[in-house]
Parts: sequence; structure tokens; C-alpha cells
Amino acid sequence: MSTSTPSPTPRSTPTPGANKGPIGWTSLALVSLTGAGLLYYYDGERHRRLDARKAEANQATNGFQTVVAGGKAAVGGAFTLVNAANGKAFTDENLRGRFAILYFGFTHCPDVCPDELEKVAAVVDDVDARLREAKEHVDGDDTLTVQPVFITIDPYRDDKRRVAEYVKEFHPKMIGLTGTEKQTADAARKYRVYFRKTGDEKAKSDYLVDHSIITYLVDPNGDFVTFYGKNTTEKEVADSILGHVRAFRSAARGEK
Repeated sequence: MSTSTPSPTPRSTPTPGANKGPIGWTSLALVSLTGAGLLYYYDGERHRRLDARKAEANQATNGFQTVVAGGKAAVGGAFTLVNAANGKAFTDENLRGRFAILYFGFTHCPDVCPDELEKVAAVVDDVDARLREAKEHVDGDDTLTVQPVFITIDPYRDDKRRVAEYVKEFHPKMIGLTGTEKQTADAARKYRVYFRKTGDEKAKSDYLVDHSIITYLVDPNGDFVTFYGKNTTEKEVADSILGHVRAFRSAARGEK
């Protein structure tokens, strides 16, 4: 009797790629989700960097930005303050008919404000002298004069008496304006002036005020013309104002 050895059952050989269908779709889904997540992350990072750059630029310019609406700079406007010299209400209407150069600051400012106000005073005298020298100045024609104005951003300490005495140190024609905190803040906001109390927030008298170092030129119609920064020299400011004064007078006369 012959004995036969049973043949081993042949094992099936997996077909290459036979089981990769479901795995492939899963991998594809994971890759897609990962890619979307990375895109979201990098897009968020890009926006955060742009916001950071804008914040740095805004800080570098002391928060001053000229907003243009309808082709005209949205700077300036109506305000109501108090004339420190006589205690009477003083509005933007009181400056109509002449050019005005405005500076926002505070009387306890240790150095920047005095330096800028001295520059303003020198500019006013320079423009007046050059107009007279060229025989362009006409008595009674206020459009050829420049009125210096100081507006406090620290009304808590800068009352009428203090502001009135302060402006006398710089120019006899300089008008000093104060008011309530709401009034001065409103005027500052109209001119896009940045200011913030620094130091001890609880201090009632011993503190400083961080603020924009900007001087504004307003024409006889009460419209904002331009502004000058801290680094603009006295001569550059005077040359600029003189040009605007002459251009305004020529336009008023219908000259080309």
C-alpha cells in the first residue's frame, strides 16, 4: 500500500496594490487636512506680521495719519475751547480770515514743546518780515498774517492763568487755549493728535504727557492746509507757509 504525502496547500500571493485603495484615500484626506491647516497657519501669520508692521509704522509717526475723504484731508474742523487770556469761549470761527499755525502740547513739557513753540514764533516773525520786505504786506489784510496758537492737551493742570502766562514766553501774538477735558480731547481728535499720560497713572500733578509733535497750518477759510513735523526746520516751515500765503492771496484775487 503506497503512502502519498499530501501536497501543501498553495498560499495565495497578494496582488500588488490590491489593498491600497482605502489607505490611499485616507492618506489623501490627511494630506489635504494638513495642507489646509498649514495654509491657515501661514495666512494667519502673514496677517499678524502685517498688523505688527502697521502698528510699528503708526507708532513711528506718533499716531498721525492723514485720512483723505473726497480728495480732501479729513483733518481739523469745528472746536470750542477757552481763550486763556480773557476766559471767553474760543472756536475755530475766531481764526477765520487769517492763516493760523496750531501746536498741541502742555505747559509742563520739559523740552520738546518749548523748542517747537520757539520755532513757531520765529516762523511767524520770519514770514511777516519777508512779506514786508517784499512790500507785499498790507495793513488791514489779515490773510497775509499768521496767527500762532497753542492748545493744551493737559487741561487738568493747564488752567487759564497758567496757559496765559506760558504763551507770553514765546510770542506776544500767540493765543493760548484750554478748556474741559472733553473740549480739549475733541479738538485733539479733530486734528488727529495722539496723546497719553505717562508715568504714575494715579499721580495728580507729577506726570508727563506723551503726544504727537506736529504743527498744523490752517488757511483763512478754516481749512487744514498741511502739517510740519519736529524735524522740519524753521526755514522750511517759513518757506512753505509763505508759499501758501501767496497762493491763497493770488487765488482770492483771481490771479493765475
